[in-house]
Amino acid sequence: MQRAVSVVIHYGVIAVLLVLYGTLSHAAAPSSTIKICYEPWDPYIFKDHQGEMRGIAVELMNAALNDLGLIAAYEELPFKRCISEVQSGASDIAVPITEGRDKLLHSRTIFAHWTLAAIVPESLSIEGPVTLEKLDDLSVLIISGYVYPDNITRWAETHQDIVEITYSADGEGMVPFRMLEFGRADAFIEDNFWSANLIQDHDLALRVLEPALGSSVSVAGYRNELAGLRDDIDRVLASRGQAFRDELFKKYTGYAESFFSGQ
Repeated sequence: MQRAVSVVIHYGVIAVLLVLYGTLSHAAAPSSTIKICYEPWDPYIFKDHQGEMRGIAVELMNAALNDLGLIAAYEELPFKRCISEVQSGASDIAVPITEGRDKLLHSRTIFAHWTLAAIVPESLSIEGPVTLEKLDDLSVLIISGYVYPDNITRWAETHQDIVEITYSADGEGMVPFRMLEFGRADAFIEDNFWSANLIQDHDLALRVLEPALGSSVSVAGYRNELAGLRDDIDRVLASRGQAFRDELFKKYTGYAESFFSGQ
């Protein structure tokens, strides 16, 4: 009887050790799924009407991950929360983010071009060409948490009537545009291409003023532990060349990348 008990205990210990080993091995194994969070930005990253991920940044990232044998899992989040999720390790990559943000590890690959202009009501009379100084007496909206180009940041620091807002969770970014329509602000500084398309799609009584007030490039922001993955993705996309990038830009915008980069 004692021998039978000993055998049972012996095999029980082995079973526990095997389960523990399997658990530890699974925990140590690298995941083939890369968690990517984003705030929608057409034409770079968005869901189409069928719920499929689309955009220039999406196709760039997916092409690289596919070559590396990895899969992307996208999650739409408010911008500030997306950054926090990557910092905490809940997500792996935030895309796109503006260069100059020091909280994440930046890619060398450019995933978007942010060309900023003033959006105003059609009824607002303002003499062109538009400059930041011509907005001095207006109530101006900017997005909280965004890192704007230096010239816009310096101007906003001394402007008397700046209102910082966030995009709502409606997925369309309509809040600042509706605020302009309802007379709650005079101008909004945002990407000119995206804003023009949104104004047209929703038949808003707004217009995008020219020329642009500033621009910057947007990259992917990685967890600091993922320098190797960052380098691998950069390497794969660099090997694809400019022709691949231009093909994607033309697919989504009708223009080559040089139209947005100014090069």
